[in-house]
Amino acid sequence: MLNKPLLQAVGVAPGSIATIRIPAEDFTLVGIKLSLSGTTFDKTKIDRVRVKVGPKVIWDVLYNQINAVNNYKNGQDNLKYLLLDFTERDQAVFPIKEVGGIDLMAMLPIGEVFIEIYVNAGAVAPAIAATGYFEQSQKNPWVLKYLPYSFTQSAAGKFTLPLNLRGALLKRLWLFYNGTNFTATTNGNINRLECKKNGLVFFDQTDLDNRFDQGQFKKVPQANTFVADFLVDNNHDAHIKTLRAVDQGGGNVVQIYDAFEFNAYLGDVGGATVNVIAEVLDTPTNL
Repeated sequence: MLNKPLLQAVGVAPGSIATIRIPAEDFTLVGIKLSLSGTTFDKTKIDRVRVKVGPKVIWDVLYNQINAVNNYKNGQDNLKYLLLDFTERDQAVFPIKEVGGIDLMAMLPIGEVFIEIYVNAGAVAPAIAATGYFEQSQKNPWVLKYLPYSFTQSAAGKFTLPLNLRGALLKRLWLFYNGTNFTATTNGNINRLECKKNGLVFFDQTDLDNRFDQGQFKKVPQANTFVADFLVDNNHDAHIKTLRAVDQGGGNVVQIYDAFEFNAYLGDVGGATVNVIAEVLDTPTNL
């Protein structure tokens, strides 16, 4: 893996959006390390991160969300650094582990890659230096996306997440909730998640059961977060396909979106606000 400094971030100031442009080269971008310095500036003073290919937003995550993603995957937690990782770090097979990296030349018809960093107004004299991690060009049309959805449920009980995946490959669902957090012996506010594909259940776990499985594969459950991790055993091929080919006869084959149902169960009587991030592999222009 190659690494080198990226172009200088422009617009770095309290309450502003700092932007890093990544020119097209014959490489696949697999990660970005943001090194943070200043009088009062660390990763807790980053409100939001967006990654764009041309005009298309492929990441839109809050600081606490991307930090929870990194910590769940048992990464380094250092206030002065924030990692944007496009790979599946613990997948053993190369180059499959790096599917999701951004092939800069393949993306060029859509546009160059830009990183937008929303600097909190409370930062003092912030400074950002970015390092890019690269592999040889893989001519891969897929990119890793973090797509946000938000829902408010006013009462306890079952509610259905109206997600539309449109052919993307689903890796994980991240459900960030308020209300009661889990303990070592109790469920959190989202106490169960049931997932169905074309009417058949492919995931149904309580919070306790789910966190036990994650611990077996060296994942680190995060506070007020329920993760449906379909790659929990680091098997890349376990991602959930959302598109299938249907033979209509006479050599006529059509692509049809699968029907999904994601049912979350809330324990708190007062309900909750749930911010859902769908982690998917997708073409830049689809979702």
